[in-house]
Amino acid sequence: MVTFEPPGKRVTLKDVAKRAGVSVGMASRVSRNYGSYSGQTNALALKAASDLKYRPNALARSLRVGRTKAIGVVVSNILSHHWTTFIRAIEAAASERGYQVLLGATGDDHETERAYLRALHDRFVDGVIMTPSEENVPLVAELLAAGLPMVHVESPFGQLRAPRVNLDNHAGARAATEHLLELGHRRIGLVTGNMKVAAARERADGFKDALTAAGIGPDERLVADGNFDHEASYQATARLMTQDDPPTALLVCNEVMAGGALRYLKDESIDVPRDVSLVAFDDPAWTSFSRPAITTVKTPRAEMARLALDKLLARLDQPRSKDDRDRELLLPMELVVRESTAASPG
Repeated sequence: MVTFEPPGKRVTLKDVAKRAGVSVGMASRVSRNYGSYSGQTNALALKAASDLKYRPNALARSLRVGRTKAIGVVVSNILSHHWTTFIRAIEAAASERGYQVLLGATGDDHETERAYLRALHDRFVDGVIMTPSEENVPLVAELLAAGLPMVHVESPFGQLRAPRVNLDNHAGARAATEHLLELGHRRIGLVTGNMKVAAARERADGFKDALTAAGIGPDERLVADGNFDHEASYQATARLMTQDDPPTALLVCNEVMAGGALRYLKDESIDVPRDVSLVAFDDPAWTSFSRPAITTVKTPRAEMARLALDKLLARLDQPRSKDDRDRELLLPMELVVRESTAASPG
């Protein structure tokens, strides 16, 4: 069983030196493995540290070297496949490089996001990876100007002087819509995410641009707000499918909402893809073994995470470099065609 000393009773290097009968400076050399010392001194200091359960003070070390070896990651929703995949990839890559991740989930609430940013800054993290909300752009700009390194993901705010790693949401939605158009669908419904979020707006724009290019004017009656939420998507799908002339296909803009849409279709005995085709964003494992298997727009979350971390650590290693502060890296998506899309029933 791991035990921890009570608050206020932390063993110090001075205690180790006293127990070993050596100077504090010599105990420090052994603890940090630098300089010269005898084998006897090494043995005495290590035994004293073990007996006293001494642990080096990470905060003190970080103040000496100017690094805490911790980064902040601020995301909107840790329950979605999108962000769980992203977080796991960040944590794995950070661990390989000797960094810890401090995580904050905002629930798309800008006040919560603001509180996390201030807390991370107060805890002297080495840098932050996040998707800034529009309401907090001034605060983020202030933190950047104060010298806090950042990398932004899925961010439309090019005016913020930080590298960005974005997904090509517009092209992904357009490719999905074109796939449905090629199958003969003309009444295509869209279940959107929270339209305050840039990714949701970009996907809606890609959908509408594909329709316009095909000579079909977007019909706002075929667009319903699913708010990146399971229950909201259930209700949005109900609004679309209970119209007098319901859509023959649906594009659902993330996997949480896809679950809500599929639950409604099952409850109403609407067959996929015989009665309605369906394409979902994101590609969690269940979409491949569901019956029917779901056609998806696969988003490279893990790659986005690794690239964001690489950019942040590069910024830490070269803090004066300005080469990529205004650079946006746009990652393509992949349309994975499975069983949930078929020719329009008419």
